[in-house]
Amino acid sequence: MAGFLSAGNENDITKAEELTKDIYDCYVIEDKGYDSDANRKTLESQNNIPVIPGRISRKIKIEYDKELYKERNLIERIFGKIKENRRLAARFEKSDMIFLAFITIAFLKINLC
Repeated sequence: MAGFLSAGNENDITKAEELTKDIYDCYVIEDKGYDSDANRKTLESQNNIPVIPGRISRKIKIEYDKELYKERNLIERIFGKIKENRRLAARFEKSDMIFLAFITIAFLKINLC
């Protein structure tokens, strides 16, 4: 598992290619923020199956595996638990390294409790 920090004022879709560049032969579950034809084509070119609901503004509705998409709930719950720590939710840390260290501590707290 890997990740990186991005600016809070950037759209999710701007980082989609960078996030999935090394992902092949998988189901890729993403939220509506990653819904674009270009992102879907990139995922499919890597032999992935995108599980991304279409935005409301799409004229042609997107078919996706709704049962598999429910797995995304696990990710949202982890983010919710991390944000229980006010220091992380408000991002008081100016340094990325310190912020990631506090995220690591939050994960340890979640796993130990």
